[in-house]
Amino acid sequence: MMKNVIKLGTTLLIVGLVAAIGLGFTYGVTKDKIATRDREQEAEACMSALPEVSSFKELKEDRKLESKLKKKVKEIEKVFSSKGGFVFLITTKGYGGNMNLAIGVGKNGKVAGISVISQNETPGLGGNCVKPEFLKQFKGKKHSSPLEVGKDIQAITGATITTRAVAKAVKIALKGFEHTL
Repeated sequence: MMKNVIKLGTTLLIVGLVAAIGLGFTYGVTKDKIATRDREQEAEACMSALPEVSSFKELKEDRKLESKLKKKVKEIEKVFSSKGGFVFLITTKGYGGNMNLAIGVGKNGKVAGISVISQNETPGLGGNCVKPEFLKQFKGKKHSSPLEVGKDIQAITGATITTRAVAKAVKIALKGFEHTL
């Protein structure tokens, strides 16, 4: 009986070790590709959020401003600046977990555009937050706009939490813009 336990334990240990080594190797091989793809997605989202920008090279990550803003607006992860305005990368909590958004604010203090970088919302409900028909209602909003779901923001049917999360992210970006002045 004891021999069987040792044999099974050794077999389990070997299988676990092989699996762990395989996973570690796979991670090592793919991590650079994943990081590159993440940067590309971020660049595409930033350009979509600030339509005046024709190339990602026009956007500069402003680490000094980022550091200043994070002291006042903790939810801002990154800030990119350009001649046309700013792009704020913000993570907010939706119904399905974290949502990462790029929100462009023009030099005039109005939302120029929004792009959803990633989200885990329910397909067909909160997942509709990526649709242009939903996102366009935020365009032109400014810091003084109420951004209240059901008043000046039309909720996605069956996805009020998701809608509130996007509205909250827009408020955060506009608050961040106010602190750039």
